[in-house]
Amino acid sequence: MSQNSYEPPQPFALSPTDASQLYAQLPWYRKSSYVSVITLVGLCCSPAILTVCIIVLTGDVYYEQADASGHLKKWGFANKIAAIAILGFQILFIAMNVIAALNAASAQ
Repeated sequence: MSQNSYEPPQPFALSPTDASQLYAQLPWYRKSSYVSVITLVGLCCSPAILTVCIIVLTGDVYYEQADASGHLKKWGFANKIAAIAILGFQILFIAMNVIAALNAASAQ
């Protein structure tokens, strides 16, 4: 039973209980279940979608499941790209409304 001392350690699989315990230690705004609800609210309410964009761009959002490497699954890179696009459109939309309001006020 010789072990190769140069072989990297293999990740261990998280049990559902371990994954739940790790997930429970996360702040609420890093949990997929909460961020998903805020995203749905954001479809009707612009500040909520801005909040989601900021959450996604400032850190990872986690699922309550483990991946093959033994870590909690995270939202993917595509979510960050979508957040950048949505945030850019929101800022552009807000800027256009502010400019239109200023032009209307100066025309009077």
